[in-house]
Amino acid sequence: MQERKVVLITGGAMGQGRAHALKYAENGFDVVLADMLDPEDERFAETVSLVEAFGAKALAVKANICKTEDMEALFAKAWETFGRLDVVIANAGVINFGYTWELTDEQVEKVINIDLIGTWRTDKYATQYMLKQGFGRIINISSTSGLYGTPKLATYCMAKWGVLGLTKTLAKEVKNKGITVNALCPTKVKTPMCETPAYVEFINELTGKNFKDYHEMYEGVPFLEVSDIAEMVYWLGTSPVADKFTGREVPLDLGTLQ
Repeated sequence: MQERKVVLITGGAMGQGRAHALKYAENGFDVVLADMLDPEDERFAETVSLVEAFGAKALAVKANICKTEDMEALFAKAWETFGRLDVVIANAGVINFGYTWELTDEQVEKVINIDLIGTWRTDKYATQYMLKQGFGRIINISSTSGLYGTPKLATYCMAKWGVLGLTKTLAKEVKNKGITVNALCPTKVKTPMCETPAYVEFINELTGKNFKDYHEMYEGVPFLEVSDIAEMVYWLGTSPVADKFTGREVPLDLGTLQ
């Protein structure tokens, strides 16, 4: 009987992370879900239940990607439980808004610590374990904001540009070791992160519109579905073709880069 493959996803409790987890579970992977939420939280528990409905094993772990001890424990538990890590998706991220000259230290440090340093910490331990087994695929979630600047989005742009630098560097470091490292760069996606008044206000200022809430915003501005991201993340993690390149940024941009 063929051993089941394993995917580890940070920010796995809901949103994009949940979509990734379900896509992999549906296709025969066991799933490690890491999130700052407690596994008893109803949103996290629902994701676990949905994963298990596909017949997959789900290991749910509360982990703060900003804490080395949490990430060490997460990867050690995943390895102890499954003995392999085929795919690691550095998905966890946050966003905030403000003109560059108005940003506080706290605003900048929060996004950099989670979106960039947290991704580095995820990649660090993923690589350590993948080097043990001699194979693996690391997928970092960057953004089209890692490819161009956007007013009032300095923190997010800085972090997501940094993710691309990390991706390209690590890819060279593990070249010829059976590990690929690539970054997916989606444009706007329908997730809870985009369903806040602050995000709607940001889009209104960016587009000159006057959407009253995120429902109107979704109707008036093109957004990707989480399933779109999950399809690409699954392809990057499993396709024989995706094994032929590394250190690349892969845009999913709805034409915004034209």
